[in-house]
Amino acid sequence: MFMVRLFRLLGHVPLPLMQRLGALMGWLTWLMSGTYRRRFEAHASAAGFTPTQYRPAVAAIGTMVAELPWLWLRPQGRGVLHLVQWDGVEHFESALDAGKGVILALPHMGCWEMIGQAVAERYGPTRGPLVALYRPARKPWLAPLVASSRDRPGLKAVPTSVAGVRSLIR
Repeated sequence: MFMVRLFRLLGHVPLPLMQRLGALMGWLTWLMSGTYRRRFEAHASAAGFTPTQYRPAVAAIGTMVAELPWLWLRPQGRGVLHLVQWDGVEHFESALDAGKGVILALPHMGCWEMIGQAVAERYGPTRGPLVALYRPARKPWLAPLVASSRDRPGLKAVPTSVAGVRSLIR
């Protein structure tokens, strides 16, 4: 399928370039889609943000979307640890050391995609794989891409199904 091939190609583009293209894409979407713009403004206003405060998010949303091919399909061996700032990691590590396990609740796109891979990269070799639940994609062409691209060394992604929850509990 064309979109899968495009994603695989974009996975090899350097992340800083993808981020710049994404920021541009965010603004183009904002400018070209009145429906998107009105909905965005309504939600931001309801959350108490002024236009000056929410405008940086216009580019950030595009950036987040453009990062996905790189995060999902970059060549094996290219890590993400150098891109993550670890604040308060001692709390995370003390819970792991106590054998209690840790549940991470993160925003779905963007944050999760990076943090899940970083946690797996940092702790997977010594503490075992991170198991993460994900909701399978609704678009038929996207489902196999999402299912296969989230698995990385030290990271096992399982669907939000009975079988997936069993894997998580194990």
